[in-house]
Amino acid sequence: MNNSNLKHYQQTGFDEVGGWCNHALFDVVDYLDSFDFNKSGGCMEIGVYQGKFFILLNSVINPEYQSLALDIFSDQFLSLDQYGNENLAAFEKNIEQFDAHQGSNLRIVQADSTDSHLIEKFDIKPGYFRFISVDAGHSVQHTVSDLHLANRLISNEGVVILDDFFHCHWPEVTEGVGRFLDSNPTLVPFAMGYNKLFLSKISWQHRYFEEFVSMPLRSKIVSLIGHKVVVLGSH
Repeated sequence: MNNSNLKHYQQTGFDEVGGWCNHALFDVVDYLDSFDFNKSGGCMEIGVYQGKFFILLNSVINPEYQSLALDIFSDQFLSLDQYGNENLAAFEKNIEQFDAHQGSNLRIVQADSTDSHLIEKFDIKPGYFRFISVDAGHSVQHTVSDLHLANRLISNEGVVILDDFFHCHWPEVTEGVGRFLDSNPTLVPFAMGYNKLFLSKISWQHRYFEEFVSMPLRSKIVSLIGHKVVVLGSH
């Protein structure tokens, strides 16, 4: 692993933070961080729970760039699946203990990701983010809405990482991805594995696909709704 912040978090804090995230994602994010493109911008997570994956992503972010954690937190009446984190304090404690920058570049936004005025209300910059993790509401509607939001906020070279794709407990996420891709968006998949779907802007899809084809973790290549996608991990 090339990034020392990633290595430190994996060894000292990752297993202490509540949530569900495969250790292999350290190697995937480290690989993404090694490219000579997609170097500027912060990370954002839509649905942070206690910060397990957010802290991983923020480990590779230069502290000069702001990262954003978006979650409804205690406003659970906004949740359709009633499966969210009520405890903002747990997230803040994990940031203080395990985040590479101890929260110095962190902005917390407590809001519903489907708020039609979210970007204007909280002055979030479109195209600013290097990485965006989508892990909020797991309904079809939330998945489609959050992917459209991520498409507006991700940088041209950036990567969007969607959680629980093909997870049998959350079938509506997969259905939502299908509906989103049927709308011919400019955000398309290039890889999947470890419970995640990786997407980029369509003009960068070929570049990411070619980089991941040569990745040691690759197992096969499949077609996903008209897009060639690298599968990571064993099959």
